[in-house]
Amino acid sequence: MNDGEAPRMPERRVLLKAGGTVLMSAWLLGGCSHSQGVDDPLRGPDRPTPHARFLTDAERRTLRALVDRLIPAGLEPGAAAAHAEDAIDALLAAFLTDPPLIYAGGPYSDRAGAARNDLARFIPLDEYETLAWRLVIEGSQGRPEREFNGPVIGLQAIYREGLAHLDARAAELATGVLPAALGEILRERLADTPLSDVLDLVNALTGTETFADLPALLRNVIVFDDSDAKVRALVDVAFLDTLDGTYGAPEYGGNRDLVGWTSTEWPGDVQPRGWTAEQVSHRDPPGPFDALLPPPYGGGDAPRGSGAAAPLVIPAGESLTAAILDAQGSLAALRRRLDVAARVRPEWIWRAHHG
Repeated sequence: MNDGEAPRMPERRVLLKAGGTVLMSAWLLGGCSHSQGVDDPLRGPDRPTPHARFLTDAERRTLRALVDRLIPAGLEPGAAAAHAEDAIDALLAAFLTDPPLIYAGGPYSDRAGAARNDLARFIPLDEYETLAWRLVIEGSQGRPEREFNGPVIGLQAIYREGLAHLDARAAELATGVLPAALGEILRERLADTPLSDVLDLVNALTGTETFADLPALLRNVIVFDDSDAKVRALVDVAFLDTLDGTYGAPEYGGNRDLVGWTSTEWPGDVQPRGWTAEQVSHRDPPGPFDALLPPPYGGGDAPRGSGAAAPLVIPAGESLTAAILDAQGSLAALRRRLDVAARVRPEWIWRAHHG
């Protein structure tokens, strides 16, 4: 089984359509005034903000192998093609740059006619924002001024410890130590993958492999092991960061060559060019799967009783958005909610022929 054939996490198109507006629009906000050659607190400095690195080369390699499993390549490019690991590393190193790599400026990039890319010029943080984001990224580190609500483990520690644990789990596989929940992982998470496929790959290991050296199937076995609290803690954080790095603005370090946008047919930021009157007034040309959607989602209007379209079951977008929010950042919780959402319920049934 190669990377392209490996089973996927929850369908990225489902997540993107349900919550993509939140993921990809926050960075579009920015100030409206600008003086060329002068730093503007609303638009960032008059120079692009550099990216820094926090992780070692070995850690970045492990992280790249992880994001490749969280959003694997298939019919479209995945997180590895988008270099989502670069965006994650840039976030971990946010305070190694000045200003910190947190809030991209605005209002425009240079992708739609603007003279310069304001999004590449990050906005300085005030004192409150600096403390809040240092807590998120660096943690409290035992400092009294940061532990007013108790100790906080930052993203840097979560990633550093989690990536080391992935490599440790890879070394364990060579000794024949497999997850206790392997049968459940193969049955429910890896589409009934035969145990023999796993054992054949394990028997071929030499004991020198890191997580990045493992074949995709064995990396999936580790990533999907919800019984491992350390793996779960890392994946819960890394999955959302991988979504951002794959589908967010490239100024944050990911979405290389805009593959996250082109693969989902999202046009990206179009200001200041904007849309023509015709584009605003008429629907987009139909795509290959649009006929499967009901009319409010851009599908065709099948005549009543024509039999031209079969009944279609779709989860309501509001339900999917609620599932993402209710999961509170936990990928395991999100998967459980999506499993429930996939079951047929009357309020989710749409009959395209209105019969």
